[in-house]
Amino acid sequence: MAVFETSAKYSHFDPLRSIYLKLYDHVVLNSIVKNEGLTDTYQSFYGCNIKLTDIYKEQGTNEILRTVYFPIYNNKKLDALLAIDINNSIFKNILKKYNRNKITIISMKDNNLYQKSELLPCSEVDPINLGINFYTLFKFTFLPSILLMFLYHSLTKLIANKNYILRYDQMTRFYRRDYYEAKLLNQADFNLLIIDIDHFKTVNDTYGHEVGDEVIRGVTKRINNCIRKNDIAIRWGGEEFMLSFPKMNNEQLTIKAQQICDSIALYPISDIDISVSIGGISATSIHFNDAYKAADQALYHSKNNGRNQVTII
Repeated sequence: MAVFETSAKYSHFDPLRSIYLKLYDHVVLNSIVKNEGLTDTYQSFYGCNIKLTDIYKEQGTNEILRTVYFPIYNNKKLDALLAIDINNSIFKNILKKYNRNKITIISMKDNNLYQKSELLPCSEVDPINLGINFYTLFKFTFLPSILLMFLYHSLTKLIANKNYILRYDQMTRFYRRDYYEAKLLNQADFNLLIIDIDHFKTVNDTYGHEVGDEVIRGVTKRINNCIRKNDIAIRWGGEEFMLSFPKMNNEQLTIKAQQICDSIALYPISDIDISVSIGGISATSIHFNDAYKAADQALYHSKNNGRNQVTII
């Protein structure tokens, strides 16, 4: 800020920087008045009684500035001139603050998608460019949308994975017993098969648990190849599985069980001859607990009768 007095050969600067001491010339007031056309400003007090200069580089400091001049008149005679230097970046800072407070995306760049030039009040030169910049638009609209979409996709995938883990056994891809048993308890008509791998403990003890896991995967894969899409496969225990078939009679259930039994015994799994014993029931208007007991008894009949066979009640 500076005050130039016309009745004296001195001026007041606040703050007084060393560059002013070096460059100050008391006749500077005359050139300012002439260049900025301030001599008749007193006649226009009903409008702008100040003057905002164009952008310029300050000599000695190389600061990019605009200056506001306020002429002080006494009896239509210029007595003094108040000059306030404003760093040009202040306009951008004000706009940034406005955008932050109002959640807007107005830009002062000159490469905007949409742009409008406006003069600042009491200024006749160097209009400012206001508009919407592509990068700013992307940053404040599209980028949050993309991040939100990514977050939604990740969250959906996480929930889906968690639901899958809660429903399905990770080794066999069959339903988990603790998930599907409640559904069976609400059912009244059953076509059930209980499948148990023969001599599985011997496989584990002889070849180890890793080979045992491979055998379970191999058996369930062959079971899957024998059943339809809407048939229900459940891992009931370690090496025991339950199958539930909709719309099937006793004869069809027997044929299906024999198909599964034969497919598993057809050729070795992990170089081991594997077979299964199967028990089943086809009944209507029966509670699941009773259906399960009957199928389980049929399974034990298959096991006690020599294994690798089917018993249907």
